[in-house]
Amino acid sequence: MLNKRGQELSTNTIILLILGLVILVVLILGFSTGWSFFKNIISPTNVDSTVEECASACSLSQKFAFCSAERTLRVNEEDFSVKTSCAVLANSPQLTQYTIQKCSAINCDLSCESILIDDKAAILAPTGTASKYDVSALANNLNGQICIIPAE
Repeated sequence: MLNKRGQELSTNTIILLILGLVILVVLILGFSTGWSFFKNIISPTNVDSTVEECASACSLSQKFAFCSAERTLRVNEEDFSVKTSCAVLANSPQLTQYTIQKCSAINCDLSCESILIDDKAAILAPTGTASKYDVSALANNLNGQICIIPAE
């Protein structure tokens, strides 16, 4: 019999050590970067797919899908996310850089109070009021006022 001085490691022990090391690396990376590295993997930027979904809803004349259905637009590079409808994305001057096209085939006919952005309802305000988003182009019956999501 051979003289064995050390103890052999089982395969399960080696696998558990490797998994532990991977988890340790993930935790170190997560805490050092503020988890932004994983945010891009878990919920990627979806501008192109949102543009396509809105164009599809318009071309198929799906009024609810274009005017009311909520969509979340995410741009990880800018750390920006907004949850609203295609109509708001297409008509709000603050969101035009995402190139969501207006839909002339659909008349949304929304009241100011029914327009939502990030679960906040729009309000009627006097012209010149500071706002985060101006959605006046969508609202009906403005009576000389503007329809806005107020600045926080």
